Amino acid sequence: MTSMTSRVKSPVRWDPVETGDLVELRRNGRVAFSGVVDDRTDDGGIVWVTAPAGGRRLFHLADGLDLAVVPA
Repeated sequence: MTSMTSRVKSPVRWDPVETGDLVELRRNGRVAFSGVVDDRTDDGGIVWVTAPAGGRRLFHLADGLDLAVVPA
């Protein structure tokens, strides 16, 4: 049986995101979470983001979110 659902191919890694960057994580064009990159893996596949009001979350490429650095 073939699935009719198309899969979105995720990028290999989130570059050039660095620790300290203000970022937004978006799904379908809407902001799902925003904050400052607290840490990231060397391969760029996982980032930890701290929200301005507190709280820290881990995001992985496979989560299906787009990550964008917010211009200063």
